[in-house]
This record gives sequence, C-alpha cells and structure tokens, in this order.
Amino acid sequence: MKSLTNLREAIIVAHNRGKKQTEIADFFGISQGAVSKAIKRFEETGSNQDRPKGRPEKTARNRRNIMRAREMIQRNPTTKANSHPNVESLKKALTKAWNEITLDTLVKIVDNFPKRLKKCIDSNGGYFE
Repeated sequence: MKSLTNLREAIIVAHNRGKKQTEIADFFGISQGAVSKAIKRFEETGSNQDRPKGRPEKTARNRRNIMRAREMIQRNPTTKANSHPNVESLKKALTKAWNEITLDTLVKIVDNFPKRLKKCIDSNGGYFE
C-alpha cells in the first residue's frame, strides 16, 4: 500500500525535524498511537515498508530444522531419542553435564544473552543465528 508507506515516511520526516508526536497526529488527522507505532517501527527496522503478510513459518518445525535433524541422525545413527531408561538416569546425566560447564562458559552465556534476545525479538520469533 503506497499511500500508507508515504504517510509513515512523512511521519518520520516530521519526527526527525523535532515535531512532537501529538503535533504530527493533529497535522495528519490520525491518532497519536499510529504516529508512535510508525516511529517505533522505523527505529526498530530502519524501514517504512509493510511487513510480510501471513503467519511466519514456525521455527521448530520448519524444513531447515527438519533437514538438520535428519543430517544429525545420519552422522550419528546410534543416537536414540530414548537413550535413558528412566527419569532418574536422565537427571543424573543432566546434572553431570551441568557440573562440567565452567564458570567462564557461564559468564560468556550470560553476557551474550542480551544480544541473542535482541536477535530473537528482531526476527519476530523467526529463525536467527
């Protein structure tokens, strides 16, 4: 929709010239919320373009992840989905793996979390690396 993109562009121009959101809303005859959303969208994406239509493909069950799982199984066919006979066995394995994680690794994970969270938000729940 060309006119909506042009309106968003005009809102950003006015905002960059120091106009208040209420002034912009009054000038264009739209709600202050619409102005706020247009500015927020531009600041987050750097674009005034419409977002893609339709629902995004689910991350967990997309073709790429299915292919990756198949490749992992082909590389190591002895891996079993139920490799632990009971919950207690699984708990022991998880506890052992947890205890092997170094403090340095945990610090790196925690420090990296804000960056990964931002990527997750920016991808709108889609795939990201």
